[in-house]
Amino acid sequence: MYRHMLVPLDGSPVAEQVLPHVHALAASEGTTKITLLRAVPPIFTTSVDYSGVLAANTADALELLEDEARTYLDRIAEQFRKDGYEVQVEVSVMPAAEAILDYADSQHADLITIATHGRSGISRWVFGSVTQKVVQSSLVPVLVIRPKAEA
Repeated sequence: MYRHMLVPLDGSPVAEQVLPHVHALAASEGTTKITLLRAVPPIFTTSVDYSGVLAANTADALELLEDEARTYLDRIAEQFRKDGYEVQVEVSVMPAAEAILDYADSQHADLITIATHGRSGISRWVFGSVTQKVVQSSLVPVLVIRPKAEA
């Protein structure tokens, strides 16, 4: 039923708690394709100190962030590839919720699997809820995993 699963990750251990669920669901559903997605939203600065490297301009900074995101996703993808899954890695420069919704729609994902950070109160107001935006706007089913604890 779920042939193409989209798995948005933000690089945090909390978000990665969705991965065992993706493995289990993929095995039981006959999933043939898993896409790992990380959004690297546009940055608005002229210099970013990233891992000891000073980026001279916004384009250099964004390139550094995209490279880090791709390296991270490739590491996660290898876990699934070892089990025989076709895994695609995507890095988007859109805001997270928009990137997830756009990819799911344009690439015909059957299911979005996402972990929630479980923010509430002022934290939710300040940072927003990517998961809530995705659940409210998605045209495909969304499986939301509440992590056991903030790592």
